[in-house]
Amino acid sequence: MLKRIYILSDGTGQSALNIMKAALLQFEDPQVKFTIYSMVDKLDKLKAILEHARVDRGFVAFTTVIREFRDTIHQFCHEHGILHYDILGPPIDKLEIFLGRKATESPGVLRKVDEKYFKRIDAVEFTLSHDDGKIVVGLDEADIIVLGLSRTSKTPTSFFLAQQGFKVVNIPLVPEVPIPEEVFKVDPNKVVCLIMDPEVLQKVRTARLKHYKTQSKYNDMRKIFEEVEFVYELIRKNRRWHIVDTTNKSIEETAREIIHSVFGRDMEL
Repeated sequence: MLKRIYILSDGTGQSALNIMKAALLQFEDPQVKFTIYSMVDKLDKLKAILEHARVDRGFVAFTTVIREFRDTIHQFCHEHGILHYDILGPPIDKLEIFLGRKATESPGVLRKVDEKYFKRIDAVEFTLSHDDGKIVVGLDEADIIVLGLSRTSKTPTSFFLAQQGFKVVNIPLVPEVPIPEEVFKVDPNKVVCLIMDPEVLQKVRTARLKHYKTQSKYNDMRKIFEEVEFVYELIRKNRRWHIVDTTNKSIEETAREIIHSVFGRDMEL
């Protein structure tokens, strides 16, 4: 039987949708349909939506920063036996206690086009132009310089970091190709080398080669061991560079480790 999940928000509703989708991954073939109501800014509009949820016997998940709206949803749902989940209310309440001040209850704050937004745009453009060693000038402007063997997730990790506002240069490491001299002239703390377990790297490269008809030694284990040793030798010679093992890690995990290595664990995004 198809069940309906109502998403209510005074913003876009994307945060609530993402959380509910993540939770639903824990259920095999959940028969649900989302109904999303964004920019809910009037009480009468809110009550009309809740009435629809009551008729459909739906589940209500909501993100609203206005306490009156949250209280209205709680009261209505309790009165009519509607399962509901307040995503923003509890953390806002706890933070009010922790910070010793009242929340501003300003809907849409996350949508503000501010300097952080423009910083991210600049970072993405910079990272795009410096992807895979396309350009090696302007390395002083980079926040992070990623060096890595082929298929160690250089590009996706770099773009994930760019979306967090970091300007990233990523350069492929190939033993037969000299590393650009510019890399050795920048702050060594910016430089991060990506590494991967040789057997895992071989599997990744083998999967990649299935799309091509070639006799390349790209996935030859002996060659991969030589490449990995090449990276460790680079680290031994450049001891202020960082090394991050990407074996079986998500892009998010790798990016977080890079940020911790370069900026420390207290880095504020």
